[in-house]
This record gives sequence, structure tokens and C-alpha cells, in this order.
Amino acid sequence: MATLLDALDAAVNHHMAGRLDDAARLYRLVLAVEPAQPDALHLLGVLEAQRGTHEAAVPLITRSVRLRPEAGQPWAHLGGALHALRRSDEAAAALTRALTLDPAQSDALDNLGAALHALAQYTAARAWLIRAERMRPGHPETLLNLGTVLRDLRRFAEAEACFDAAIARRPNHANAHLARAVGRLVQGDLLAGWDEFEWRWRRFPTPPWAGEPLDGRTILLHAEQGFGDAIQFARYAPLVARAGGRVILEVHPLLSRLIGTLGPEVQVVERGPEPPPHDLHCPLMSLPRAFRTDLATIPAARSYLSADPGDIARQRARMEEGDGLRVGLVWAGNPKHRNDRNRSIPPDRLRPLLAVPGVRFFSLQVGDARDALPDGVTDLINGVHDFADTAAILANLDLLIAVDTATIHLAGALGVPAWLLLPFAPDWRWLLDRGDTPWYPSLRLYRQPRPDDWDTALATAAAVLRAMTARR
Repeated sequence: MATLLDALDAAVNHHMAGRLDDAARLYRLVLAVEPAQPDALHLLGVLEAQRGTHEAAVPLITRSVRLRPEAGQPWAHLGGALHALRRSDEAAAALTRALTLDPAQSDALDNLGAALHALAQYTAARAWLIRAERMRPGHPETLLNLGTVLRDLRRFAEAEACFDAAIARRPNHANAHLARAVGRLVQGDLLAGWDEFEWRWRRFPTPPWAGEPLDGRTILLHAEQGFGDAIQFARYAPLVARAGGRVILEVHPLLSRLIGTLGPEVQVVERGPEPPPHDLHCPLMSLPRAFRTDLATIPAARSYLSADPGDIARQRARMEEGDGLRVGLVWAGNPKHRNDRNRSIPPDRLRPLLAVPGVRFFSLQVGDARDALPDGVTDLINGVHDFADTAAILANLDLLIAVDTATIHLAGALGVPAWLLLPFAPDWRWLLDRGDTPWYPSLRLYRQPRPDDWDTALATAAAVLRAMTARR
């Protein structure tokens, strides 16, 4: 027994000194002898979480809390790992248990607030984060989390004060700068927001472009985030060409055929292990800053991308003949997106839309959510290889109804009529309390009037859809 305890003590010493490999080896040695040793299970789980392998941390800490359910700290660490995995319901339950056992755990208070925020329980999240902030005043992460909740509660002045305080404590806190950017952008203060939005990752050592004349130089524009972001901001590439240089636009292979329809002044290349030779670079999402874009100067042509006529004809042939309005549906986004829980809609809640007579519904849903195809909806994604194929499908529809995904950006870029279903706290680009968007003239926005109230948004959209079919 003494030898086992000595090994555990040595593991803890290595762990505290940051020698994680040595600590992990000794924790596993202890567990090989005594598989139910709760401290070794707990601390090895903590170590895995520190390494970022939260999937490995959760079962280890779960075994520890089952062996010793009265210990508060393991529950707190379990909740933190579950929160990192975006298993927010489970995280909130574990963190609530941790704080019942030990109310003074500041990290647990912080994580519980963040988990409830992910569940769109903003008022409760704010209450827990205020407690956390009182326990450790001025802590940058607590201030960031509290500010983010206040922003989504539309208490913007209080949110900005939190972000300011976090940045005062840690001037290079990129996430606080980005959170402050989002707060400004969603209110429509684009010029102030773009500057803060520059606190994003860049991957090229060449000088960044800020809107100056190119004087014949080659500029590399590169997509840095999601497909929808690339589609939205690719509109700027032809404008860059007017600055007097050669424009290369690097995109994901699934976007290359589509983005290639921007025009001959932009050379589109697929992203590879090394960028093509260039003199200057600019991330696509930095172009609005370079052009000093505000709400009145957003370049919003009715359409700036197009589908191939041959592709359009092939996709039309896949849609069997029939009467009725042709409406596409997308009800879920990428489950790895940090806010996917709030932006995606369970398909059973689509019933008010699907009950509208005189409509032929077609699914453009991708990913695992495609398996939950509602009755009466035709799946069109088979045989779709890239976004150019999806564009050809959209060109054959009368309307797209979708949540906040790349498909809605594609419809807007093509000028296809589309209805966007938005959560109460939307992504910054959709602004607040308006039924249109200055980014895409063909879009109409249907918003939750309160958190998680999809029923009202869908009932409103269904009523408008019913009126449309009645006029045909």
C-alpha cells in the first residue's frame, strides 16, 4: 500500500510540475494495481483534459465520481470536460452537483454559466457568472463569459464594459477582442467592429493588405473559416482586382468550381499544403475592413455567383414532374459549430411548414441530420459532390427555407429567394430585429422572439408560405 501511495504522490508531483507524460505513466501504474483508485482516476482525467483529449477525460472522471460521489472537485472537472465537448446538458448537471457539494468552486461557477449560455438559458447563466465574478473579481475568462451572456441578452453597454475590463487585464486576449467585435457588428457598428475583428488567426508571413493600391503586385485572398464565410466575403474579390494587381483567391476544393464563377479578374485556386507565390495577403473576412464597409456601403449585388447551365439542366431532370411550389429545406448545421444547438432545428418541429398544402419539399440537408428526413420530403443530396452542384439545385427551386448554414449564404449569393430561420441571439452578420439583411437582397429573416422559441418563427413562416401558395 505504501508503494502504491508513493507512486500516486510521485505522479501528483510530476503533474504539478508540468511533466505530464511522467505523471500519466505513474497514474496508469497505480490503476493497473488498483483500478478503482478514485484519486488516480480523477487526476488522470484532469491530465487528459489539460492535453485537450476531453473524450478520454470524461470516462476516467466519471468512474471517479461513481466511486466517491461526495467529492465536489471531480464533479467540477467532469462538468468542465463535458462542457468542452459541448455536451451542455450533462455539463450543467455535473457542475450543479459540484456546486451543491462545494459552492466556492470559482471554475465550476464559470463553467456552469458558460454551459447554461450554450443552452440559451441566458438569465440563469448571467446569475451564475455574476457569482463567479464576485468570487474572483477581474478574472479575464469570467469577464469574457459574463460579457458574452450580457451581449446575447442585448445588454450591450454592460457587455462592452466586461470586455473592456478583460482586455485591460490581458491586452492580448484575442477572444475578448473578438467578443467585443461581435457585439459591435451585431448592432450594425461595422466600422468599429472590423478593427476588433482583426484579432483572428492568420497563417501567412507576407504583409497584410489594408486597401492600398496594389501597383501590379500579386495579392492572395484566402478563406480562413467556414464555407458560408467564404461564400459571403468572396464578393469582395473582384473589387480587389480594381486596386491594380493580380488577385489569387484560395478556397477549399468543395468551393473552387462555384467561386470560379466570380469572373475572369480573379484566379481561383484550391487550398494546398503551400500557398501560391504572392506579395501581399488578406483573409476574406478582413476585406470589409480594407474597404471600410459600413451598413450603407455593403457590396450587395442581387447575385455575384452563378450555377452552370448544364448542371442546372441535370438537376432539373432529377426533380420529378409535379405541381406545387418547389421549396428546399435545411434544418441543421454542422454539429461541431459552437452554437449549433441553438441554430439547428429538430426536424419534428418543422411540422407547421410541412403541413402547408400546395408545396413540394426537397431536402438539401447534409451530415448526420440527413438521416432524420421528414415524411413527404424528397432528398436531393445524393450525387452532390460540391457547392456548384448545390447551386444547380437551388437554381431549380422557387424558395429555400434554411437555418444559418452555408446553404443560405449560397442562395443569397445566387440571388435565389430564401427564408432564414434565426435563433434569438443570432450570428453578428444578421444584425438585430430586422426581416431583411443588407448582405443578401433575396433573403427574408424569421427570428425567434425569445430564446428557443422556434414554434413562433416557424408558425409565422408557415403562414406566409400558405399565403404564397394560395396566390399561385
